[in-house]
Amino acid sequence: MHKPAEERQHEILEAAAKIFSKCGYQAADMQVIADKAGVGKGTVYRYFPSKEELFKSVLHEKLDMLRCIMEKAHDAETDPLARLRLVMKAHMCFFEDNPEVLELFAQERAEFRDKTQSVYFMRVSENRDDWLHLFSDIKAAYPVRDISVEDMRDVCADLMHGAVILHDLPFNKKSSSESLEVIFDFYVQGILQHK
Repeated sequence: MHKPAEERQHEILEAAAKIFSKCGYQAADMQVIADKAGVGKGTVYRYFPSKEELFKSVLHEKLDMLRCIMEKAHDAETDPLARLRLVMKAHMCFFEDNPEVLELFAQERAEFRDKTQSVYFMRVSENRDDWLHLFSDIKAAYPVRDISVEDMRDVCADLMHGAVILHDLPFNKKSSSESLEVIFDFYVQGILQHK
């Protein structure tokens, strides 16, 4: 069956994500990826001239998906604090639903450390300021301590990245949604009881 090029490319990327995360970059075989995607090996190379390019394209696609999910969450609410909660939930749930992505990030750091900045950190750097308006809206709508919107963003990002990375530890028995409630409460209220 003939499929549109975009759909075929997406299927190859999904197959590659599974194989890379399961086998590791070095052991992943392009023929195995082609077989999993239901295409010939030449078709994979037509879309992605090298294994490295395929691997990096997988990361870009996953990060595009994450950004899209977070933007949809942002646009689903008008209250800025409720928006932040939905964006945080979208971020955490994405990684819970796509556990292979963290493995791919780790492999990228191990395999390409000397070549370039990681795709993930490059994207984080590029998109950092895109979220400042959300924290500005919170500051305008709520009585917030004397803290810059940049610091508000950075602390929130640190909490979210840490929560995602540590979520699969054996002692963590909470779902992403349950963890989010605690993280969001700590982020908004802090640890001190207010009088």
